[in-house]
This record gives sequence, structure tokens and C-alpha cells, in this order.
Amino acid sequence: MYDINTKRLIKTFTDMAKISSPSWGENAMRGYIVNAVKKLGVTARQFRSGESYNLLLTVRGDTKRKPVLFSAHMDTVTPCDNVKPVVSQTKITSDGTTILGSDDKAAIAMFLEGLRYNKEIRMPHGPIEILISCAEEVGLRGIKEFDTSVLKARHAFVFDSDGPVGKIVLQAPYHSTMSIAVTGRAAHAGMEPEKGINAINVLSEIITLLPASRIDHETTVNVGTISGGRATNIVAEKAVCVLEARSIDYRKLRKQEVLIRSIAKETSARFKARCAISRTLEYSGFTIHPDAVISQIAATAMARIGIRHQFEVSGGGSDTNILNAAGISAVNLSAGMQRVHTTKEYVMIRDLIKGTKLVLSIIDIMR
Repeated sequence: MYDINTKRLIKTFTDMAKISSPSWGENAMRGYIVNAVKKLGVTARQFRSGESYNLLLTVRGDTKRKPVLFSAHMDTVTPCDNVKPVVSQTKITSDGTTILGSDDKAAIAMFLEGLRYNKEIRMPHGPIEILISCAEEVGLRGIKEFDTSVLKARHAFVFDSDGPVGKIVLQAPYHSTMSIAVTGRAAHAGMEPEKGINAINVLSEIITLLPASRIDHETTVNVGTISGGRATNIVAEKAVCVLEARSIDYRKLRKQEVLIRSIAKETSARFKARCAISRTLEYSGFTIHPDAVISQIAATAMARIGIRHQFEVSGGGSDTNILNAAGISAVNLSAGMQRVHTTKEYVMIRDLIKGTKLVLSIIDIMR
């Protein structure tokens, strides 16, 4: 089912992989996509987001059928300059000096090949929307600034999970960022250090007492950055750390946040330092039941093309979180990318093909 043009699919992916597209620097990548769909009867609209644009592609279809939304992101992590894709008989890698960019260009290649195939064989379909966001890799910034009210579809398939095609992510966590800023007292480190309160020492004590790493099967906490001090001959007056907490269960997330605040405040007071804490909810989590319509569409579409599905839980966030929060039922599907965010990243050619067939199968069964 679905005779995919593999040579064209690989070329599309490798052409895109060569385009540098760091977060907020996706102009060339966006231009490539717009140019690629010009002859496919696709309407391309750009929506400003920060220093870049989100891209919405729409294809008219039978309005008696339900519209469907596909989603991916066009930015990549670094290093993404001068990517040199290496194509073997079975997989595609970079030359080892950069990332490959299959996160998430593999998905975009699948979408483009799906649109081309669709046009060539004139496959019956309902309205199709493809949302390609910018700045996903820096906190889902692109889609957070996108007006989801322009979307017609109520079911969305985000191709932005790793591993072989077949994974259906039904749960992803709530994610908050917290900053702990300690203020001590400056003093000369050599002449009168006892008159100072070293904020770095206080913050270090706080960090050693904080919950860390995996708290339980649904919850994690991680201190990511630390800064402070001005010079070695000054008792540090300021020190700051930024950490994150994640949990599938929002109550567990809040419990960790309360504990973190308590530890920071009590420890600072014990050292007679001051402490300021800020908290931002980066995105909400989601839980989709395996029997939900969106889950069954994905599973059925996979079964039609011989793919055995796996329902999974993710510890990471994606545009799927934002779409669900906006009232659009969405699942995250694997786009075949593996060892992402490293210079050893790769994608199997068979997964590029399977992913493209999955796009077409989903379109085919939407009624």
C-alpha cells in the first residue's frame, strides 16, 4: 500500500538536512518548504513568532470528511551548520561533526512526500493542515505564540518522538522552571571574610538538600545552571541557580515545587542570607486514554500498513502539549529519529518510508 518514491523522499530529507536552521534562525528552511509546496495546490501562511515565523500549510479537501492536522518543527539544536548527510543502503547520518537534523526534518520530509504522492494519485481526502513551528527546541516558543484558533482540525498528529515508527505517546509531563537567587553579604575575602555571607556557599548547601534526578516513575527534578560571584577576592554576594521540575501528575509537580521553596527559604535563613524564588509553568502535561478516538486513529492507521503500535509515556515535552492545552486532541508519534541532539544522530531509511505511509494512512481513514 502506497508506493512511495524513496529516492525523492531521501533527497528531500538530505536537502533539508543541509540547511542550517537553529532556533529563531529558520528563514532558509521555511523558504525551502514554501517553495516545495508551490506546485502542490497547498496554501502556505506565515505567522510571526518572536524573531521568526510559524508556517501553516493547508490543502482543500472533501468537507464531508473531518479535517486532520499534522505538526512538526523546523528548528534544530546546534551544531547545525554545514551538515553533510551520509546516505548508506539502510540509514542516513551526519559526517560526525554536526547533528543530522532528523529532529524534526524527518517528519517534514514525510509530510512533503505525502503531499506529493497525494497530488500524483489524486487520493480522496478531507481538509489537511500541516503546522510547522519555529523555536521548538528552546521551550516550545514558536507554537506558544501561535494562534491555534485558526486551525480547523480537532485531531492532531505531531511527528516529533524518537525511535522506530510505531510509537504513540499518550502521556507527557507538566514542566516548570524555577530560579533560586540568594543574596548574602559582600566582604574582602582576604582581610575580613568573616564579615561576609557567601551566597555561593549558601546556594551550594541548598542544592545539596534539593530533590534531584528521578523522584519517581512520573517525576524528575534537575538543577541546570549556576552562576554567581564577581571575583576571587570578594565574598560572593549573589548566586543564582535555575532548575526544572517535571511530572505527569500536576499534584506531584506542585509538591516538589513547595519542597524546593521550603528548602531554599529555610537554608537561606539559617545562614542569615536572603532568597528570592521565581516559578514559570513552561507547559501543561497531557494524558490521552488508549481507547480515545485520536489513539485509535493512530493505531488503526499503523495496522493498515503493517506497523505494530506501542503506546508510550514521554518524559519530555513537545508541541503536542500545547495543542492539547488548546483543546485539540493530539498524540505524539515517532518520526524515526534516533540518538537525537548528538553528532551520532541517525534515521533509518525504512522509517522515513514507514512514516510517509503513516501520514497517508491517517489521511485515508479520516472520515
